[in-house]
Amino acid sequence: MISIEKALEIVLSQAKPLPSMNVRLQNANGYRLSEPVFADMDTPAFDRAMMDGYALLASLSGIGREIEVDGIIRAGEIRSEPVPPGKAVKIMTGAPIPEGADAVIQVELTSEIGENRIRLNGDVFPGDNVTRKGSEIKKGQKILPQGIEIDPAVASVLAVAGKNKPKVFRLPEVGILSTGTELVEPGDPVEPGQIRESNSYGLSVQCNLWGAKPVRLGIAGDDPDQLKAAIQSGLKFDILAITGGVSMGDYDLIPDILREMGVEILFHKVNQKPGKPILYGKFGNNHVFGLPGNPVAAFLDFELYVGPLIRRMAGEEGFEPKWLSGITMGEFRITSDKPHMKPARVELVDGVWRVEPTSSMGSADILGIVGTNAFAKFHEGRYTVPSGEKVQFLFHRGKPYGA
Repeated sequence: MISIEKALEIVLSQAKPLPSMNVRLQNANGYRLSEPVFADMDTPAFDRAMMDGYALLASLSGIGREIEVDGIIRAGEIRSEPVPPGKAVKIMTGAPIPEGADAVIQVELTSEIGENRIRLNGDVFPGDNVTRKGSEIKKGQKILPQGIEIDPAVASVLAVAGKNKPKVFRLPEVGILSTGTELVEPGDPVEPGQIRESNSYGLSVQCNLWGAKPVRLGIAGDDPDQLKAAIQSGLKFDILAITGGVSMGDYDLIPDILREMGVEILFHKVNQKPGKPILYGKFGNNHVFGLPGNPVAAFLDFELYVGPLIRRMAGEEGFEPKWLSGITMGEFRITSDKPHMKPARVELVDGVWRVEPTSSMGSADILGIVGTNAFAKFHEGRYTVPSGEKVQFLFHRGKPYGA
């Protein structure tokens, strides 16, 4: 068995970003840029009014001064003639500042005193309420780095840069195969000795949270030929995640079948609880995980190893799980011969992460992680951790993430 840290190091050493593709900007949420973006023009492209008011020459204004209004400029319009000295032009937010004006006095600081005539009720200075050309973005400026995730703000910047089909790293496709003759689909009748298959549904949601595209491959029974056919169909995906069949039972056939099919197994079993039987290998450029059949163990192994691999393949350089420190709020009872990770609820109170135990009953108790947002990590042994002790924990993806 290898350590958690060594297993993650091996997985991430094999991670390379996927090839680039172009995606429509309105559908780009969650993708990462595969190249930096440079501005193709100044923003704003002209001196721009910051608010509704009157454009004028500040040196010829003052409180109480009465000024003639010489026309109006709406957003999107350009005035060809300069503003006559001592006069003003009514201007709307976003409109270009005309020649002959160097400031905008907001409409709230003026009074209409007749047709096309106003009184100034406040001071105005050069540059007031004017956004200068290129003050936000200069032409040729690097405005977005490679690898940044496209969120609403980034999408808006891409639009400003004219990138309606940005170049992004492709998101990984994850084939998810559940194994076990005892498994049935959730909508099918359950006969004696059978259980409903749940892992592929939970793992599919985890894929979505981590930024991958899940594809459920169904259930394969504990028959070598059936398993080989199902695995063969799954090896075309960027990542194949197989649940069940990786431990030491008579029908845990997955490791030998993978070797027979040409998968290079880089490790099998990690010194942890739950999730010890995890297997990881490569098939060409594709990745293969054998995850435990117990749902909590499969969930944890996905968070520790599969999720970080997804982020690296999707173009997020340097991503690794982030272990944080908190203080226990309640007793954690440990009985384990391996480093043990237990479901927990974590919240930030007065700047301190408080880590609360749950009533989880082990790696098969999927209900025990409902309402949790983290795993707390403990060393092996038989002992009790009281309230107020320092402990490390890892947030689930999609929950409060990072300090």
